[in-house]
Amino acid sequence: MTTQATVNLDKLRNAVQQFGAMSFTTSQVATDYHRGENSVSDSDVQHFDGLLHRHAALLGIAPQPSSAGGDTVWQAL
Repeated sequence: MTTQATVNLDKLRNAVQQFGAMSFTTSQVATDYHRGENSVSDSDVQHFDGLLHRHAALLGIAPQPSSAGGDTVWQAL
């Protein structure tokens, strides 16, 4: 799957908001955005990570410190 096309920010916001106060990862958002498709690639996740970092203030989220590496963990503000 390729997400390099324009991502709908309203749909992205809805994907983020469904997690409420629970923490979530970039992969979870990408999978939810694509309605649970199992074929979300590493490049898709990287693309969504960039989008989440760029629009974090608008989406009301912040990255959380993690020593585990891998996906960024996010939390609603």
